[in-house]
Amino acid sequence: MAGKEGQVPKSGAREWLMVVLGSLMTFFFSFYFYGWASLQALLEEDGVYAEVCQVEDSVQGSCAERTSRMILLFTVCNLVTVLSLALLGLLVDRLGPARLSLVGGTFQAGGLLLLASTPSTPSTAMQAMHSPFDGYVLAFGFIGVGGAALTVQAMKLPFVVPPRHFALVMTLLNCLVDSSSVAPLGLYRLYLAGLSRFSIFAGYGAACLLLSLCLAFCWWGRPEAILRALNAEELRAAEPVEPVEPVQPAEPAEPVEPAKPAEQEVNLKAPEGPGTRPRLHGLTLWQQIWSLEFAVAAIFLTTQFFRSSAYLGINKDWLASLGDDETENTFAQLFTGLLPASTLLVPLFNLSFARGGFAFTFGLVMILGFVWGLVVLVPWLQLQVVAFSAFTVFRGLLFAVFFTFVGHSFGNRTFSKMTSACFLLSAGMSWLIWPLADLSRSLTDGSDGFALFNLFMLALSLPSVFMTYLLAKHLRQYPAGDICVCPGPKTKAEGEAKEANAAKGAKEPCASWSTLEYAYF
Repeated sequence: MAGKEGQVPKSGAREWLMVVLGSLMTFFFSFYFYGWASLQALLEEDGVYAEVCQVEDSVQGSCAERTSRMILLFTVCNLVTVLSLALLGLLVDRLGPARLSLVGGTFQAGGLLLLASTPSTPSTAMQAMHSPFDGYVLAFGFIGVGGAALTVQAMKLPFVVPPRHFALVMTLLNCLVDSSSVAPLGLYRLYLAGLSRFSIFAGYGAACLLLSLCLAFCWWGRPEAILRALNAEELRAAEPVEPVEPVQPAEPAEPVEPAKPAEQEVNLKAPEGPGTRPRLHGLTLWQQIWSLEFAVAAIFLTTQFFRSSAYLGINKDWLASLGDDETENTFAQLFTGLLPASTLLVPLFNLSFARGGFAFTFGLVMILGFVWGLVVLVPWLQLQVVAFSAFTVFRGLLFAVFFTFVGHSFGNRTFSKMTSACFLLSAGMSWLIWPLADLSRSLTDGSDGFALFNLFMLALSLPSVFMTYLLAKHLRQYPAGDICVCPGPKTKAEGEAKEANAAKGAKEPCASWSTLEYAYF
């Protein structure tokens, strides 16, 4: 099944079927809770936490305590998701994607069943016992674990397809993770059509469990063998770095010396110089962590993931403070409906990688982040549509460039562990959404209750801008770490030759996808 020993088995129709099935699973059941605006509207209209509101709050149409509890629910689910991503990323190579698919489907289905069966108001018996149990908190905790498990296994799918399609499949899956946020809008419309909360969430959970079983069955066999073979290949590729060749210059044997550098440059991945592979492939986890690539990935994810998650968590209440309640949550539904639009831009995202590379794409993410960050500072309901559009592209491209960058820079062998380390650092900020939102509302009154929070989120862009600048300089020195199909020179001599040709007016054809050295994936 694995072919010749030492070779990576070839991908076939089965692996592409897995990509299709994994894409469906990712779209419907990964991070759908991020469509919080519609999900919150469904829960509130079903009477969840209505008992905490005073009579005067009901008359005025607002309830600060209920708003606080809803943001708390979102914060709990987001924090559990981020922590689970970190933990399961460390365990995916030990458990395998097949088992992780089963874990994700089971937790996700369990959370949805709890969400379906938990009563809108506490029972009389529980009120008499003063029970602290909150079925909604537990439900969203389960949903966070399940969504994280399904996402981690989905991020292994790009490694089992032909290497030239790696960036495309990784980008597609990340856009589908983001697009899953539209699912609550469909559930909300079903609720408005007359279906009960129980029938909606119970049926959704059953479908999740069935699909996860099918995906787990597909993972066993050749797909997992491909991942094991890739790990072994990366370890073998690192072996030429260990013998210290530069010790030989004492003997001036000229016929032997010229052949060594040329042979060595093909396999060079050590931090000392550039090569045809990303320099960190095959190195130890500790060596990879002490790198600029990891610093860029960690800082970018920590700050920008917090920004996007916080915006999703407060958006429904932010729009309500601008008058969206009077339009029957029209703008909240529009926002949720626009979230999957980034999937339509996958070809453009792929073009950004191909022609601009990582630094250009990270910079594009920052520009989009500035646009929606500035628009939300203006308390004008109709203008928020501009923020919706910019945010949709921002979030889709954010995940696409992050996971593609980590996969390309570190390789399959440590991809999950490096991703886990980044999400573990991100968890340090994720829990701040609820307290910072409450603090902002307590310091400001009226429709600008989230103004300070929005300003803080915009300021979080500055560290990522600086890291993008450092990455651009770094990739000019180590161009093999970029994914651009028009890479810069790989050696100083090659760079001088290209400059000389450019001075003469000579134009060099751009490389195509087929010429890229992706054998290391």
